[in-house]
Amino acid sequence: MIMKLCARCQKMIQAPNRYCDKCKTIVEEQAKQIKQKSNNRYNKQRDKKYTQFYNSKAWKILRKQYITKHYLCEECKKEAKQNKEYTIQLAEEVHHKEAIQTETGWIRRLDENNLISLCHLHHDIAHNRFKRRKQ
Repeated sequence: MIMKLCARCQKMIQAPNRYCDKCKTIVEEQAKQIKQKSNNRYNKQRDKKYTQFYNSKAWKILRKQYITKHYLCEECKKEAKQNKEYTIQLAEEVHHKEAIQTETGWIRRLDENNLISLCHLHHDIAHNRFKRRKQ
């Protein structure tokens, strides 16, 4: 039997386990609280109106139809025209060209001409996610 130290309290425990029984329950409870806080933060940021729209049957059907027709990332296609060695990715997400938070974007939320299919990377770029801030 191989023994090692608990990652939290440094008690001797049996090998494949990371925590002793006491610490395991504490760590699991802390993880639940952290997850609950992060979910609450996300839900508070998004307006109920937009949450209801993205959960609506009309949006889910339109999104599925659009991604079936346009199954390749449209931004990858543009970049591949400029650079022949660029690989085109499959589209994973449908993005509104004009954000639905604007008045005209909300009116055009179910208009196919306002949609573009994107891979995950280009969708992050479209929303300016995960960019380093200049110092």
